[in-house]
Amino acid sequence: MNSNWPKVIDDFELFLAKAGLICQQREELPSFGDKVLQYANGSIAVRVCSDRYAWFVEIADIVGRPGQWYDTALLRDMLAGQGEDVLSLPVQIEFVETNWPAIVGSFNAMQREATHTRLVSLRNERVKRLFPDFF
Repeated sequence: MNSNWPKVIDDFELFLAKAGLICQQREELPSFGDKVLQYANGSIAVRVCSDRYAWFVEIADIVGRPGQWYDTALLRDMLAGQGEDVLSLPVQIEFVETNWPAIVGSFNAMQREATHTRLVSLRNERVKRLFPDFF
């Protein structure tokens, strides 16, 4: 693909398409050069966005909680153990590609509720870790 998006995003789009997801949105927003990219199928969605040049890769369970997005670091904490809270774009993409079957499996009918419960708990732990004076 020819674009002014990072090449790693163009390559990730090829991965997502091969995984059976369809592009729903690919947009450059006028403020700060922000960008939004979203791919989905009937059960899972992947969103990549830049916000003031910081990149985020997020996953949503379309069937269970379509409005609830989980960032890659939370998914990594759930699947591989706690690590850095902020990951570079290439590291986020590599994690999603490498762990795609486990990510998708985490949101299947038998795992869905336990996955959401665990991810919300990990998110709460992160907030407490980052802002201890508020708790």
